[in-house]
Amino acid sequence: MSIDQYLSVSNRHHIRPLVLFVVIFLSVLTIKSIQEDWFEPKTPLALNGQPALVFFYIDRSCNCQMTVIHNAEAQIASWKFPEEFGISVLRVDFNRRRDLNKQYGVVRTPTLLLLDSLGQVVWKQDVGLSDVAPLDLMQAQIQTEALFSMEAK
Repeated sequence: MSIDQYLSVSNRHHIRPLVLFVVIFLSVLTIKSIQEDWFEPKTPLALNGQPALVFFYIDRSCNCQMTVIHNAEAQIASWKFPEEFGISVLRVDFNRRRDLNKQYGVVRTPTLLLLDSLGQVVWKQDVGLSDVAPLDLMQAQIQTEALFSMEAK
């Protein structure tokens, strides 16, 4: 059967579902690639040779998960220690930086990491304390002070 015969008027009804499927499939892939920045260059974290706290969050999820994320963000926003100690708090969108999730072994949010100046994980909190106060900022502060005193030696 030649292509002309296949595309004849009597056989076009066979092609329409296939074309519709391909159009829908490509549309979904396009939307997903835009939402998740598939084609954006993935740059490493800008540590600049300094230790840093890295906060993994998500920007969309169910209401209960977003409540926990908002509470964690509020904790970090009101936390004076990083400014006083001169340590950066880097925010990483869990859904957009799957490369960093894999690199640092992050499987859920919120997660808080302490990285040394070489980018190695020194401390990790990936289990929340509570929905209202999910981050253990006291432990993060203790670990950060210990890291700075160790690096100063």
